[in-house]
Amino acid sequence: MDLRRRRLSRGGWIAAWAVFVVGLGLGSPGIKLRVIYDNASVKATPGITGQNLTTVPLNTILEAETKQGEWYKVTVTKDTIPITGYIHEINVEEITEAEAQQTLGPAGRVKSQAEIVAEIELRMEEGKRLVRQENDPDKAMEDLRLLIAKSFSIDDRQRQRQIACEIYLWIGLAGIKKGDSYEALKEFRSMIDVDSVYSREITKNISDPAVSGLLDHAEKLSKGLLTEYTIQIATTPKEALIRINGKPIGPSPVIHRSGTPKIYVEIEKEGYKPIKDSVFLMQASSNKDYALQSIGRNLAVSTVPKGARIFVDGKESGKQTDCELPFLAYGSHTIQLARENHAVWEGPIQITEGDGPVPLSVTLAVNTYVFSQKNGGPESKFFKLPRAIAFDKEDNFYIADESSTYRIKKFDRDGGFRASWGDAGRETKILNMPGGIAVDGAGNVYVTDTRECCVLKFDKNGKFLKQWGKKGSGTNELSGPTAVAIDASGDIYVADTSNNRVVKYSPEGAVKRFWGRQGTMPGEFNMPTALTVNPKNEILVIDRSRLQRFGSEGEPLGSWGRPGNGEGEFRAPMGVCTDPLGNVYVADTGNNRLLKFDPNGKLISQWGQPGTNDGQFTAPVGIAVSGQSRILVVERANQRYQEFRIPEK
Repeated sequence: MDLRRRRLSRGGWIAAWAVFVVGLGLGSPGIKLRVIYDNASVKATPGITGQNLTTVPLNTILEAETKQGEWYKVTVTKDTIPITGYIHEINVEEITEAEAQQTLGPAGRVKSQAEIVAEIELRMEEGKRLVRQENDPDKAMEDLRLLIAKSFSIDDRQRQRQIACEIYLWIGLAGIKKGDSYEALKEFRSMIDVDSVYSREITKNISDPAVSGLLDHAEKLSKGLLTEYTIQIATTPKEALIRINGKPIGPSPVIHRSGTPKIYVEIEKEGYKPIKDSVFLMQASSNKDYALQSIGRNLAVSTVPKGARIFVDGKESGKQTDCELPFLAYGSHTIQLARENHAVWEGPIQITEGDGPVPLSVTLAVNTYVFSQKNGGPESKFFKLPRAIAFDKEDNFYIADESSTYRIKKFDRDGGFRASWGDAGRETKILNMPGGIAVDGAGNVYVTDTRECCVLKFDKNGKFLKQWGKKGSGTNELSGPTAVAIDASGDIYVADTSNNRVVKYSPEGAVKRFWGRQGTMPGEFNMPTALTVNPKNEILVIDRSRLQRFGSEGEPLGSWGRPGNGEGEFRAPMGVCTDPLGNVYVADTGNNRLLKFDPNGKLISQWGQPGTNDGQFTAPVGIAVSGQSRILVVERANQRYQEFRIPEK
């Protein structure tokens, strides 16, 4: 002990010991701390630049009165004199009262200032090596940060600041190596805050523009020249929702002000891929433009007629045609279109990458018809067992029946009677029992005679032009022929009913091909009674139980239907035709009703029941369609035709 200590009175000794005990953490209860680094520095103020008051050896037990941020306020004794100051949290660990009782004082030799500096410089070189090698910047940053606390133990304040500056510099460089500019900026600012002059000295030879830019940025922050950042965020297209750090700030373009240079930007717009971006601001004012990546395209839907409701993947869109649906995601979707008095249309649509909306145009199939007008009836003397009906290209229609006179009757589009032929005149006396009728593009009328087993050709005014065929089963023979149809090239097809085949003729009446025989296999028939040609130039033939579809050379393409009276079933049907969309209409004779199918055989609608009233049928045998909106049906037993149209709204 020195003289000063020996002269202390008994009371003074007690007081000094009390201070020492408090310094060791054995006084009144507080925060118990153990020093974990030898020669840990106690500062006059809570900050790295604060004046060193003293150092504390490894394993010293302290008691902290309070904690201010990262600094504990403690009282220690040096030469029996109490010293109150601040120790950084990195130098100590909090312990329990029991752990404090186990260690009442320092352990290990106190290192000299030269040894402390040497140790820090050695470890700093190891950290620098890790940064230069770029193989583990995280470890380099962790190791270097530990040296900050060690530097507090240096009594020479100038050397302490210099070493701290160098450590902060290399921690910042490690941050750049790992791609964290914001972390680097914070470390560079700490460096400048410690000693701006020395910071400029140790960084003056840095030529990397990325590092130089961050150093300039940090200096402005340290000097208070940069306190706020302004960024304008724009997107293409506009009106995207912008969030900064999770908070909505409005639609683009938008200006945002931030107190920190690091912000987290989120961008959302319907139909586009969301953007999440961590932005580091280097200037007081900046602009950021984002090109949004579309995840879909608009769908432009049009229908004939308009006014159909649109469903996408089973959900109603709330829009009606014609319109444009915004941004369907890329890929396949199911579209449904629903309109009153029309069948629901359903189909896939593929949304692919490209410019502009994806187009979808649909002509809706009518599924509801109402009675419009009629001509004839059970007591009619004008019609007698009418058998077939056909339109020409001007919407005039022709009816073939078994009247003793005027067996072919021509009407205009409004149903006005215009002409007739087929009476007892010399040229047409061979027209005995008309079975089918068709009109070619030039207006020529073709009629099959079921009884005489031939085909007759007339001009549009009824002048006889040609006849071919005779009874039999040979190449140029027919047996009980019924229906006749004409394709786009003028070739003529006849349902050779009793021979269970179809015969194809040239426009001049020469046999080109025939196919079929009795049976139920594809290409076989059971009394074919009606045929027609669809818009694809395919031949549709119907017999007693099914409808078959053929190519123009007789190759089977498919079939549908079966005997019965259920939905889509047939019972001795005798009439068939198609509309411009390929929809198929069948006069289901034995069931006294009409059926409408889509081109693939899906039932669209059916209507009718036995009777003589309007909209009822007794043996409907012939059917013809003009467009989609007008259907004419002839009834053999009711001796009339009826017209059906789409309901008016």
